[in-house]
Amino acid sequence: MADLNKIGIGIVTAALLLSGNPAALAQGGLVGEKEYGQACAICHGNAGQGNGEFGMLLTVKPSDLTRLSSDNDGVFPFLKVFQAVDGRTIVRGHGSPMPIWGGTFTSEIGDAAGPYGAELIVRARIVALVDYVESLQM
Repeated sequence: MADLNKIGIGIVTAALLLSGNPAALAQGGLVGEKEYGQACAICHGNAGQGNGEFGMLLTVKPSDLTRLSSDNDGVFPFLKVFQAVDGRTIVRGHGSPMPIWGGTFTSEIGDAAGPYGAELIVRARIVALVDYVESLQM
């Protein structure tokens, strides 16, 4: 049942993000906030400043996600962040790469949505998550 719930969340997120409707996009933001709380806050902290509970135990301090835009000439590096979350860009953490959330999300979905449906759901979840990280910029 949990897999079906995650598939449903992914499909709804994809539809919301593709709709362009402001109210729907706000709902997508809530999905991103939830994904962040489940996948990122433990290391990066609730506010994204790199001060999460688990982050203190890592050999490489987690990034301050609130400074991504300011560290990139005021432009949020959406694609770079997407690729880091998805696992296409190597990010060092605890002496090894940051968790590859694209792979984790894919394994959570399994075969229930088929190969193309799973990829759509994974990308929608990552886009919602990255959109939320963008909202943390100071």
